Amino acid sequence: MSQNEESTARDASLAPSGEALDLRVYELVRERIIDGTLQPGARIRERELAEELQISRIPIREAFPRLESEGFIKTLHRRGAVVAQMTVRDVEELFAVRLSLEVLAARLAAEECARGASPDRLIASLDAAGAAVHGGATAHGGGHAAIAALTSSFHDEILVLSSNQLLQNLMIPVEGRIRRLFHLVADRDEEQLHREHRDLCLAIGNGQTELAGSLAFAHVERSRFETMPVIESLLAR
Repeated sequence: MSQNEESTARDASLAPSGEALDLRVYELVRERIIDGTLQPGARIRERELAEELQISRIPIREAFPRLESEGFIKTLHRRGAVVAQMTVRDVEELFAVRLSLEVLAARLAAEECARGASPDRLIASLDAAGAAVHGGATAHGGGHAAIAALTSSFHDEILVLSSNQLLQNLMIPVEGRIRRLFHLVADRDEEQLHREHRDLCLAIGNGQTELAGSLAFAHVERSRFETMPVIESLLAR
């Protein structure tokens, strides 16, 4: 068996059924950037990643273009892949997009509920986030990291309930940037955010389309108003 054949066989043996190795690499590197394990400017060395995962470099090279297109890494001459900095402009653009897409998601989810869709999964997600906010044990552990993960799950459930696949696909890179921002700005009023989520969940579950859209807009706008001064003090343009 040639060296290339050995690498291909090893990679195939490590991939769970139906899951591509480049997707596993993408998700692993993405999560490390989001949670701050990989800091802005840090080099991502193919050889070290291949050794850690016990795979060839091929799926790593295949994963990098997607990470770059979503703004997580940059490929620099003679340095290779490095973690991209999140700038003030990036955050401003993120909130502008959120004000459109999250409002649309909330409206569509409410419309689905008005037509008979069940909000049970959304309510369960809200309850799990509430447990974390109030110091209870969760599957994600406790503290800020758990709250951030469960808050992200709540918004994911709104997207699922919207039943709009195109919107769900459009939100994948946006969701990653939102989570990265959550980790940058740790000092948030979690109680207030949970109350806003509770009101939004109720409006969606009741099929109140206009109210759900208005609450989603107010939720994102309040977050923008409180977050931008913090980001401006942390990051340079």
